[in-house]
Amino acid sequence: MANFKDNQYRSHERFWQRIGKFLVRMWKITLILVSAWLSMHSQPAVAAEPLRILHVPSYHMTWKWNIDQLEGFKSALSDLDVEYRVVELDTKRQADRQVISERITEARRLISEWKPQLLYVNDDYVQRYLTEDYVNSELPVVFSGVNRDPAEYGFLGAENVTGVIEHEHFNATLNLLLRLQPNVRRIAVVVDDDPTWKGVIGRIRDKINNFPDLEIVDWALIHRFDEFKRKVADYQQTADAIAMLGVFNLKDEKGNNVDYETVLRWTEQHSALPDFSFWQTRVERGTLCAVTVSGYQQGLQAGKMARRILLDAVSPGSIPMVASKSGEPVISLARARKLGIEIDSELLLTTHIISDYVWNK
Repeated sequence: MANFKDNQYRSHERFWQRIGKFLVRMWKITLILVSAWLSMHSQPAVAAEPLRILHVPSYHMTWKWNIDQLEGFKSALSDLDVEYRVVELDTKRQADRQVISERITEARRLISEWKPQLLYVNDDYVQRYLTEDYVNSELPVVFSGVNRDPAEYGFLGAENVTGVIEHEHFNATLNLLLRLQPNVRRIAVVVDDDPTWKGVIGRIRDKINNFPDLEIVDWALIHRFDEFKRKVADYQQTADAIAMLGVFNLKDEKGNNVDYETVLRWTEQHSALPDFSFWQTRVERGTLCAVTVSGYQQGLQAGKMARRILLDAVSPGSIPMVASKSGEPVISLARARKLGIEIDSELLLTTHIISDYVWNK
């Protein structure tokens, strides 16, 4: 009797086990069928559109300074899908203000119709002619290469603007010059009418006080190339060194801009004075020395700011505006030799040496 009951119990148990396995199989089949149905009837996923960034440099995109800034900016966003559009104002080469005005109009059209998610702007001209009109708008703005006080453009306290200020390495450059030419006492400063130089001049006025043995003997605002030539000739008797700052907007007799390489090459051929600037492109073209401002680092810092704005939804106004700090000492060996300057071994080992002028390469 007991065996009969045990057999009956095991028979029922096997029956319900088979039922359970059947239900599990049916549940799996149902899931597969539902998944297939959803796959057949759902809409295909729409790929995310690339981020839209409008880049408006004050100058031209064949110039290394602008190339480096944009390369640095892009490197900070290299893992993102970004569509860039560029409107270059070309103010260093373009003498026709109507052409510049047309390019600003084109940038405004793209902002209105293309609707970029961020505006990246370089150097000072574009801030005055374009960016100022978008302060406290909904368009996020990141700048780099700005020499003047950002307050002049209304950027301080603006909710939608941040960026990287371009402060030249004046103290380091003067120390480098004095290592090459310890007898320098009188310095002449040359600028053109680019608005960049207002901020630079203000900082030089302040920082020259760190060098009590030095004197600025002339602040020359020069408009024409022939005027520049006369000034440089005079400096051979009145100055010991020349700060070569504004050499882009000098006009010839027809009112056209003279290429800055022409200006610097003339200086190399006709001046016996050591000269300095703050950018490597000048040293490549005959200026004796500089502790350079890095365009790449300017752009890289700006790109990191843009990344926080686009990915983390950080308000631009909450990101502090900063100045790039690091610079690289650069010396023109060809210019030093022509001036009869010997470079000591320590400088040769610790400084970027440019062996020849670009026009000889």
